Amino acid sequence: MQNISHVLDQAGKPWLPGLLPASNVGAKVEPKLAKLLGLSGETLTSASGPTRGLLEQEAKSAEASGSFSPTDELDERQRVLAAIVRRRGQPAFRKALLDAYSGCCAMTGCNVVDALEAAHIQPYSGLKSNDVRNGLLLRADVHTLFDLYLVTINPGSLRIAVAPALQHSTYVELDGRQLSIPISSELSACQESLTWHRSQCQW
Repeated sequence: MQNISHVLDQAGKPWLPGLLPASNVGAKVEPKLAKLLGLSGETLTSASGPTRGLLEQEAKSAEASGSFSPTDELDERQRVLAAIVRRRGQPAFRKALLDAYSGCCAMTGCNVVDALEAAHIQPYSGLKSNDVRNGLLLRADVHTLFDLYLVTINPGSLRIAVAPALQHSTYVELDGRQLSIPISSELSACQESLTWHRSQCQW
């Protein structure tokens, strides 16, 4: 029954009364339960709390503005490229992180430069935020999970921690893995920023 509460929670629905969502629902079980509950069309997400609310708000805003239904192929191509550029981060900040981490993702070791993005540990709040010590070079998918506080770094050990919601996903391979160190220790991720990020994770 707690598995059902989990699936309902993932779809943004109320849980079953008195039954907290399970944290270890199998990846194969979740879609089956969602289908049985008539939620297969819902967007299931591991994000929770305020983060989920902001995601839903942005999705509604994008839908209302027509971002999901371009009228022209060229417009769509430009939108996709613009989104990639924005996601990669400010060019100088990204270049500094590419240099610091020798063109490899600090968590996965991926060395495909086109898939790597400049991730802020503490959110961007002006140019001072674009300090290499407040950044990590991350593969695009891992950057998304990092921004959703589903993947983080334990500041004391510099080991990667993966949210319980992802324990039955391929990302569990990252759990406990050592964060890569940049070419110079002076460029290492700031302990204060890492502590802040870990504190935002609701698990």
